[in-house]
Amino acid sequence: MKYKGNLEQSKEFFQQVYSVSMDDLVDLWIESFHPYGAVLVIFDCGKYFDLLQDCGILCSQINAYSNKILTVSVEGVDKAIQILDKIEKQGYHPIMCIYDNGKMILDNIEP
Repeated sequence: MKYKGNLEQSKEFFQQVYSVSMDDLVDLWIESFHPYGAVLVIFDCGKYFDLLQDCGILCSQINAYSNKILTVSVEGVDKAIQILDKIEKQGYHPIMCIYDNGKMILDNIEP
């Protein structure tokens, strides 16, 4: 069989390659560690630590040195929406999602 392009081949071991989206990873994390209650998920939070602290989120750069995603358990969906709105009113727009009982119910990504 003739291969087109540059294919990497290995005859010494078997490889299984999977593509996993960030959304799938977050869904699995929420289902595993936050199956009940409301959770605000903030992407690329390392860029926004000062802002997040100003908005009342207790996060530390020392504990999240290579952090890409921050999950914040909150008292309810209304509280999560308040925090989301407060962050966006500061002029920053990180991608954020709200989960309730393990399922995503809202995000700030426009269609």
